[in-house]
Amino acid sequence: MIFTYLSLFQDKRIFLKTTLTLKIVVFMLCISIAIQTSAELLFHDDFEKDKIGSEPNKWEVGHDGKTTAKVVADPKKASNKVLLTADNPSNDSRHDVGGSIYVVGDAGWDDYVAEWDMMFPDDFYMGVVFRFQDGEKFYLSDRRQGGREYHFYKRQGGWAQVQAGLVENDPEVWYRAQLILDGDKFTFKLKERKDNRSFDKIDPATEGQDGTFKTGKFGNYGLVYIDNIFIGDSVEDLVLPVEPQDKLSITWGAIKDAY
Repeated sequence: MIFTYLSLFQDKRIFLKTTLTLKIVVFMLCISIAIQTSAELLFHDDFEKDKIGSEPNKWEVGHDGKTTAKVVADPKKASNKVLLTADNPSNDSRHDVGGSIYVVGDAGWDDYVAEWDMMFPDDFYMGVVFRFQDGEKFYLSDRRQGGREYHFYKRQGGWAQVQAGLVENDPEVWYRAQLILDGDKFTFKLKERKDNRSFDKIDPATEGQDGTFKTGKFGNYGLVYIDNIFIGDSVEDLVLPVEPQDKLSITWGAIKDAY
């Protein structure tokens, strides 16, 4: 009889322990699912499905000016397709002299991480816009003439510098850029595309803070080459979905034989 009671007692302990373990596992799974569903890849484009000479399918005109963005052959590798953001010379392509701005995304976009390949055709002022609302409401991450200064600006009926920055850069070199938006804080980094270091090993080129525009789209500014763009909730989201039988996510570096 004593052995029966001990056996029942042990069975009950095992049952309670198993139930507790299952509850913990279910709880952790719920957290994991919640995290995964709250983060995502928001946008990707490598222009490979677009036709040479056509406007980019996934982009729209945010500010309608006199220039047209077109998909072209990569000047460094003709078999690769990239976006050339204007069909006029650099000094005639910026929005403040009548050029167009092409954008992607949603007007409600707030915080995200963007990474993209970028090449400057010549030594002039060019870059990207973010939290773009219209032609007079946006932020600009801008390469300055001379190949060292790289600033943040705010467009609101005119230009106001948000923050100055420095990073060495040259025309006709492919770079990899990263922009992180976190509330009112903006961080821009730039490295040569052949640099295999992760961005957390790269010093910021420009760090600024401004709370005027909370949301908006992402786009080009002036004449610049763009390729392999990813935008996501976090760095970990900057991957493409894969087939179930595949084991590894595809990052930007594996999309095309860029090197």
